[in-house]
Amino acid sequence: MNKDQAYHQIALACLKSLRDNPTAASKDKAQELFDTIDQAFQSQFALVLAELEDAKQRLALIDQLDPQQHSLADAQTIINAKGTAH
Repeated sequence: MNKDQAYHQIALACLKSLRDNPTAASKDKAQELFDTIDQAFQSQFALVLAELEDAKQRLALIDQLDPQQHSLADAQTIINAKGTAH
């Protein structure tokens, strides 16, 4: 996931929060918006952590390749394998 996609998801969550409770007091509305932003950032951060874990696993697999039996193409196959879609 790139930065623009992450920001877009956070902005959508903020707009939904504002739209879903238009009659709340301004202090409550601000707190709801802050909570929504926090939850959206936590969700995006979880995706980044999942991508990091996937990359670590791929690097570990590449590290286990025997240079006598495997080529650069084998490492590229591991890197380019379809993983978790976000």
